[in-house]
Amino acid sequence: MRNLEKMEIYLKAGKIASTVLKEIRSKVRPGVNFSQICEQIENRIRELGGEPAFPTNICVNEIAAHDTAEIEDIREVHDGDVVKIDIGVHVDGYIADTAITVNFSEYYATMTTANMEVLNLALKKIKPGESIGEVGNIVYSSALSMGYKVVTNLSGHELGQYQIHAGQSVPNTPVNGFIGRFGVGRCYAIEPFLTSNNAAAYVEETDKAAIYSIVKRKRLKDQVADRFLEKVWERRKTLPFSARWFKDLYDKNELLRALDYLAKNKVIRAYPVLKEATDQVVCQFEHTVFITEKNTIITTI
Repeated sequence: MRNLEKMEIYLKAGKIASTVLKEIRSKVRPGVNFSQICEQIENRIRELGGEPAFPTNICVNEIAAHDTAEIEDIREVHDGDVVKIDIGVHVDGYIADTAITVNFSEYYATMTTANMEVLNLALKKIKPGESIGEVGNIVYSSALSMGYKVVTNLSGHELGQYQIHAGQSVPNTPVNGFIGRFGVGRCYAIEPFLTSNNAAAYVEETDKAAIYSIVKRKRLKDQVADRFLEKVWERRKTLPFSARWFKDLYDKNELLRALDYLAKNKVIRAYPVLKEATDQVVCQFEHTVFITEKNTIITTI
């Protein structure tokens, strides 16, 4: 596919993502259920002609990534919460990835504003042929100058067709050596995460997971699990999925048993929820960019 055709599809996905995120911002408020937020976002993506590239991430306070509403999830947003909403949209496999922080704590208002400024500074450094490592330098140094730390083991990433992480990472911290340049016709998600100056500033895995993806298609002689795997492949291929997307086909216990069985047999991958190691609040903003020969287009603006 020519770069111009590819760009047009990326722009369509980005427009859907931007529209949905702007619409949902005012609907994320104390008392609203996680399931309600996730399902509103995902249904709206479909209404506008896209498909979710991954389950909506809703991560609160010290939770930084990979959390989403579970089946019959009773969790709600509370006053004082710092809520990250990270959404992905794909059109024919071409992905837009974008995130905002919705803050209900006056204490973290300055950090949230700083995170937006850091992202904007990083976006200005992205040009065709520019060193990818420069993004890490600007994110890290600008966050420190504003009195905050960058979460060191979370980074931006290249996007490919049906690939959320297409191989090339975009660091949020300085790196040793040359790691490549921004390539023409390629798409990248830029996502700095900020946290408090007294935090460890890295994330660790929890024992909880609610997002999965297929690693390989393999029959395991368990009829329910095998049928479920085929349904996932039919709807998602290798893109991440949530169990709640299949509650129209199976009851909760069947789904959870099938997921556990498939994960233990390494047919699907579970993505553990990630939290800041010292339980400090994390915020996040993210945009997707497409690189042309002459400039950089922010698809999710």
